[in-house]
Amino acid sequence: MLLMEQEGQPLGLIHQQYWTRGGAIDWPSPQKESQKWFKGLVAVNQQAQGSNRRWVVICDREGDIFEFFKAEREPNVDLLVRVCQPRRVEVAAAGTVCPLPDVAEQLDDYGQYSVQIERLYEGKGRTVDVTLQLQAATVYIYPRQDLSPARHKTQPLTLVMATEVACVDGKTQVDCFDADNSLCWSLLTSLPVATAADVQRILRFYALRWRIERLHFTLKSGALNVERLQFDDVHTLVNALTFYSVVAWRLLGLTYALRQDPEQSAQTLFDADELRLLHQLSGQAVDSLRQATLALTKLVGFAPSRRQPLPGVKVLAIAIERFFFVKQGAQAVSKPLQD
Repeated sequence: MLLMEQEGQPLGLIHQQYWTRGGAIDWPSPQKESQKWFKGLVAVNQQAQGSNRRWVVICDREGDIFEFFKAEREPNVDLLVRVCQPRRVEVAAAGTVCPLPDVAEQLDDYGQYSVQIERLYEGKGRTVDVTLQLQAATVYIYPRQDLSPARHKTQPLTLVMATEVACVDGKTQVDCFDADNSLCWSLLTSLPVATAADVQRILRFYALRWRIERLHFTLKSGALNVERLQFDDVHTLVNALTFYSVVAWRLLGLTYALRQDPEQSAQTLFDADELRLLHQLSGQAVDSLRQATLALTKLVGFAPSRRQPLPGVKVLAIAIERFFFVKQGAQAVSKPLQD
């Protein structure tokens, strides 16, 4: 469970589970892999208790589980799940019931909206600006056929359908819309909808789900190469993965902080001793986050260019490791000798 603020800045990991296709390490054998969603929700509920913040749990289509929509939640916890199962849906305003794939014509129109997402193209991820046609309405989700809808249907939820109508490359602005492979998101959420701005907020929240993929990328091929770890027992592997996961979100946090506001104070992510050492090593000002990061990555030979003005996670990972050893050396030199 990757914690983010509403603009997408990674703040930490609040829950993590480990399992193989043969079963989870600490789960009873009859439990299904889908229990991960319920256990994650329990972890969020625990964090949200006593908080004055609103928490939104975002899941992809694996979280499309009827019981999950009815699971216990703290009053300040909401769900946002991409759904795909052809369940029966009751549109509250009309009182009509139909399968999910046929419900679009009964939803209210909320215009168009553009979001930025990552999309695979020719085997590589790239940032694209997608324009979506938005529809939404309050609905009830019905249970399986052998259960009474009156007794077992969900509480009122909001169904948002977003259909791609245009797409351009985020860097070049070249048209890359492909009608045969256009996206269509059916999003079920406990967040209320009264205006177009409410629907747009739901779209922005779901678009942030890609950040968890960037965390996995950073853990694996992007920077830390955890798939190359080799240990002879599972508990050592789990301990290593837990450590690297913390490193990965810190890398991701620095990356996105740079993208959001490179001129913010460097003290938001570096402590005073680190900034003092970076200034000594680079001979340059390290007041802003951009300046401090460039001083850091100068240790591994990174030079900003028009094409790449700021480093990515691979360069940052190597630079942070190098800086760790530099800090160790500086501390050893500054430590007074013992008689």
